[in-house]
Amino acid sequence: MRTSVRLGGIALTVLIAVILNLFTLLLLPFRVGGHLVPLSAVLAFVVNAALGSTAIRLLRSRLPGQLVLATAIGVSVVVLGRGPGGDLLVTQDLQTMYLLFVLGAALGASVPLFVRAWQPPG
Repeated sequence: MRTSVRLGGIALTVLIAVILNLFTLLLLPFRVGGHLVPLSAVLAFVVNAALGSTAIRLLRSRLPGQLVLATAIGVSVVVLGRGPGGDLLVTQDLQTMYLLFVLGAALGASVPLFVRAWQPPG
């Protein structure tokens, strides 16, 4: 595979990872009947696992999977910070959901790095 195609694919993978992780973070306060539901953690797990697996398979390199993991953790750290108007996304009452999100995103992004490609027997 040509280097320019691989670099473009890696850049596109990181961009998609940033967008999808920010989208799932916006689902932190999802409530059903007044109770918080960890939809963002489940969705982050599935999205990061699917994106990492697809990128590794298409680009034939483990680097995109590693960058998806780094992006998931990086986005998680950035949104925890405080801006001039207060918390960026994570407020006091969402800290448990945020921790579940970080676990889901990191574990989901790690799955493609530990699972070997399936090959038919024989």
